[in-house]
Amino acid sequence: MSRLLLAAPLCCVALLPLPVIGADDLASALKEGSTSLGFRLRHEQVDDDAFDQKANASTLRTRLSYTSAPWQGLDLIVEFDHVGHLFDERFNDTRNGNATLPVVVDPKGADLNQAALRYRTDALTATAGRQRILLDNQRFIGGVGWRQNEQTYDALRLAFTPLDDVLLDYAWISNTRRIFGPQDGAVPAALISDHHLLNLKWTAHKAATTGAYLYALDFNDAAALSSQTIGAYVAGKVAFDSLTLDYRVEAAKQSEHGDNPVDYSADYTLISGAATFAGVRLGLAVETLGADEDAGVAFMTPLATGHAFQGWADKFLGTPASGIRDTYVSLGGSLKNINLLAVWHDYSSDIGSADLGTELNLQASKKFANQYTLTLKYADYQADTFSSDAQKLWLMVEATF
Repeated sequence: MSRLLLAAPLCCVALLPLPVIGADDLASALKEGSTSLGFRLRHEQVDDDAFDQKANASTLRTRLSYTSAPWQGLDLIVEFDHVGHLFDERFNDTRNGNATLPVVVDPKGADLNQAALRYRTDALTATAGRQRILLDNQRFIGGVGWRQNEQTYDALRLAFTPLDDVLLDYAWISNTRRIFGPQDGAVPAALISDHHLLNLKWTAHKAATTGAYLYALDFNDAAALSSQTIGAYVAGKVAFDSLTLDYRVEAAKQSEHGDNPVDYSADYTLISGAATFAGVRLGLAVETLGADEDAGVAFMTPLATGHAFQGWADKFLGTPASGIRDTYVSLGGSLKNINLLAVWHDYSSDIGSADLGTELNLQASKKFANQYTLTLKYADYQADTFSSDAQKLWLMVEATF
């Protein structure tokens, strides 16, 4: 199957038009490249009933990014990150040994976040090296950009556009570089992988974008995470004068893959809809990650941007063995150029429909001078039959130059 997945995009390369030349020579391309510098200062406080003390984490991420000018269709992408801890380390970053304090996964250290060579024509983009891979809404494949040390991949990626409204995206990943790095520890900073990702998207109309995907994940160092997921979705947006409706309907099936020792089958479904009127968006959704009761295994999303789903308290980054159904209502808008968002989650198990807990998420953010962003964010998880009560508070300032 791996060879078949790779062959389909590669066979199209010979049919592609020549790339735009770009800079006159390689030296000029490197000299004419663009550079950006970014800072993200954040304080995170965690009050979890499972611990006697609160966690307080003040961290600063510095990011230096460079992209060369194109030359013969090629450009170079390099990104360097450094995460530093300010004040006392009154939190468990999974590396500092503070096991009696709540976890805040922002280990300190310097990391080569991206280092990739990209080739582009009108119909093809091929990227080889360490890179960011964000597919669809990042429910299955993402970068966990909320954490200070982002998840990136050592990979070969081919994005082919045979028609203006069709995108075929394939990636082979040899190494999954996780948020727990850059230094290795009890929780691995990276996992050797043999992942094959195939994603097809057809944007026929803004009212209906159709997608299908096949994600075959094979972790050499964590066989229990290996899985194969096949799914499809339709999503879109329809405008009626001052009212806009948007929706997403998705379904997927997952089973074991690679050396996973457990045979299982689990389903995923999402039904979501929202209405926007006068700048205010009201949404309702039900997302279910099913479970195989006989195998004792639930639907897994080990490469997802998990913080964006099932509540910001991050209680469900690993799916409970009985699965989870997340019913949530969201309300968002802006007031005096301040973006506001409130989300209420009600969690229950897929098997047995047990009440797991509820959660309230609140966020306010404002951008200044197109360079600075101030964000205040809060999560309050109230446990029922799963985990423990927890409140998290973030204050974050970002600057980009």
